Amino acid sequence: MDAMPTEPHSVPSGFYLLVENAVDVVLDFPADDDSGGPFWNDDGQLVRCKEWDQEEVGVVPLGGNRYRLAERQLGPFSGLRLYWGDEFNAEKVKDGTLRLTSVCVPRPYAHFRFLTSGGFNNEHQLARHLHSLGGGWEAVAGGMLTLTVPAERASELKRLMYVEGLAPGGSPLRLSGPWLPRYIGEWIAYYF
Repeated sequence: MDAMPTEPHSVPSGFYLLVENAVDVVLDFPADDDSGGPFWNDDGQLVRCKEWDQEEVGVVPLGGNRYRLAERQLGPFSGLRLYWGDEFNAEKVKDGTLRLTSVCVPRPYAHFRFLTSGGFNNEHQLARHLHSLGGGWEAVAGGMLTLTVPAERASELKRLMYVEGLAPGGSPLRLSGPWLPRYIGEWIAYYF
């Protein structure tokens, strides 16, 4: 993974500070066969659980049973439907595993995922705009790019990408956020 610098004076956006000081844990979450999980309703309560799955993740403890996801350690192979910056509640079980109990909604961030040929960096015009909007980016395996922006600024990022033509070269993998219209054809959107 291309890691962003984390010294306070070197981060291009305060977003990166939100995922500092993460600890590695195993997260238990409800899954639905091949489609991963968790699934939740408008109140953040878990639904559609056929089985439970586990993944190693990085989390930032926020106090009590609340956590912020900092890293999905399986990267693009993760079945977890939460992304960095998303917050959730979980119970700590005897072995230190966290068992997900609910998702904090509304989600504070919208996430855009692309499959690119690489080369996205902090000098890219879209990265500079993304940082000015309070967001961040992460590239995994050289070309799996995730752009994350505060949900209330997502329409500005969408405008920059699709109207101003600054979208990274490549294909979108999945777009998410409560503000997204459903796309048909070339752009596939998942609303959750």
